[in-house]
Amino acid sequence: MRKGLIGVLLWLGLLAGCNGEPTYSGVSFVTYNYTPWNLEPVRLSDASGNVASSSTLIPGGGAGSFSCCSTFKGTDFTVNWSGGDPVLLRKHLFDDKFDEMLFKKQTSVHFPATKIPGGDGTLILELHIYPDEHMELALSRQMAGQARIPIVETSRWLYKKYRNELDGYEDSYELNEVLAKVTKQAWTRYRIEDAEDMRGYMYLYFIVASDFDQNAQIAALLKDPNRKPGDFGRAVAALSEDNIAQIKAAGKAPGEKNVQ
Repeated sequence: MRKGLIGVLLWLGLLAGCNGEPTYSGVSFVTYNYTPWNLEPVRLSDASGNVASSSTLIPGGGAGSFSCCSTFKGTDFTVNWSGGDPVLLRKHLFDDKFDEMLFKKQTSVHFPATKIPGGDGTLILELHIYPDEHMELALSRQMAGQARIPIVETSRWLYKKYRNELDGYEDSYELNEVLAKVTKQAWTRYRIEDAEDMRGYMYLYFIVASDFDQNAQIAALLKDPNRKPGDFGRAVAALSEDNIAQIKAAGKAPGEKNVQ
């Protein structure tokens, strides 16, 4: 009976002494940045003083940037993080105004006791920082494919496929920075995060018209309460050449960099 109880507690990640709080031992830590900001190393700490830090992160960055190996206890965590607009940070990289361009924030994150995933791979504690700056923690044993909003992947796809049509963009890095700002808009307004939906949204924004969502047909697709992941992307792929031409003719120039 006792062995069975210990097994259940281990399965839940709840062996942590008398107070019953969960303990996660030997974990690697990774942060996924879905904000438009370049981030300095992100610092995660628990109430017991255990700490782990990420690498620096570009907008959309995080995959592959793991730190090892940490122990965390409890369900309440604190994130200390700082960052800024990539353009402004580059502009002031070598002067005394660089630090003035950085914001500094502290965010509390509650992470209920969570089942430890099965398998033999490294246990990973993921911190996901969303475009609206709310944060979520998760456990996994997957070293790749865990980004919830594929910003970098979408930028690479768009630049590879439409490079000659991306007027005013010098390289894929500049595209990624603007695309991350558009992602904030897309996620906040329409909860766009599926890979296929991201491709459709960014194709319309960067290649067709920056205000494409003012088109009645597109607006209806985006606001459809029954829309499922991938539906918007498939609908965009199915648009006729005439539909695209109409959106382009009625809209603002594509690829606007001054994203609000």
